[in-house]
Amino acid sequence: MVQAVGIGWAGFWLVTLACLAPSSHAQAVIEDPYPELITVPYFLSPGNRNITASVGQTAYLHCRVALLGDKAKVSWIRKRDLHVLTSGMVVFASDQRFQVIHAEKSENWTLQVKYVQLRDAGVYECQVNTVPKISMAYTLTVVESRSVILGPEYVKAGSTINLTCVINQVNMAGMVFWYHNLDILDYEGNVKILTQEDHQGTLSRLIIEKATPKHSGNYTC
Repeated sequence: MVQAVGIGWAGFWLVTLACLAPSSHAQAVIEDPYPELITVPYFLSPGNRNITASVGQTAYLHCRVALLGDKAKVSWIRKRDLHVLTSGMVVFASDQRFQVIHAEKSENWTLQVKYVQLRDAGVYECQVNTVPKISMAYTLTVVESRSVILGPEYVKAGSTINLTCVINQVNMAGMVFWYHNLDILDYEGNVKILTQEDHQGTLSRLIIEKATPKHSGNYTC
């Protein structure tokens, strides 16, 4: 966590920055122009199978299976220890952070991992118990988001506070919040928050125009 600490006096305040700072299963993905001729379960295009999540976030691994029928079941396997996490709607993982999301008659069987930890990184398989089994591998990467706040040390009353939070993680849109002391800052009045991303990370700017001594304090991104 990164904090900007401000101490105000006589219309000025000091802002100091501190940084708290090999499977034998077959894979079957079928793109057939005549799907009505297919009678066995098969994987639909899964989209992204390389998922990245930050520590504490929720990760979703989406597996889509068509023509499952009444007998075949979809299971999620953790490859590092071959632990069966789920089978159908039954969850075998003792860790309650693991759940399967599936709506009735849906082709989607999503493995949800809440409050992701570094130890959750690795390969997971979506398997269907056909003969032979078919499987699809997914790689979950877990990163620790780190950030630093950049800004001036002194701000004069009546001028603009301009702080920039640099985060080493992409896909953070909608997940970056600014706090003043213990209060979350909203997009209102003279407060502006601008967040943008590039291939290296995320930048979020906090702008407070016509600052007054009441804006002294701790700022956290």
